[in-house]
Amino acid sequence: MNDFNPVSLFHIMWQVLSGWFWPLVIITLVLIYGVFSGFKGLRRRGLRAGPPLFWALVAGLLATVVATWLLPYSTHADLSIFRSLIDFLAVVLLALVCGLGVFALVFSIVARKRIRRIN
Repeated sequence: MNDFNPVSLFHIMWQVLSGWFWPLVIITLVLIYGVFSGFKGLRRRGLRAGPPLFWALVAGLLATVVATWLLPYSTHADLSIFRSLIDFLAVVLLALVCGLGVFALVFSIVARKRIRRIN
């Protein structure tokens, strides 16, 4: 466990994701930029972030629920194999990745539409 550090985590992610690693890193950075620029644009124009956050939370929650339901089927398993709470929590945590991505995308789009509507 002494060798378990951020560099080893990077290499583990590199091995697991192989060809998807850098595209996913770029998509993540673009989504983070979209959220920050959306907040910045709303704040600069004196607009509330409430409506974009509401729609982003709704879409993220729905995406998390759908991904929680679909994730076991992506491994050709059914829901009956989840007999313990830790199995279900692991699936929900993996599904949260999808939900957070949808949240960032929807927030960026709705914030930009609201900013453009004011201009």
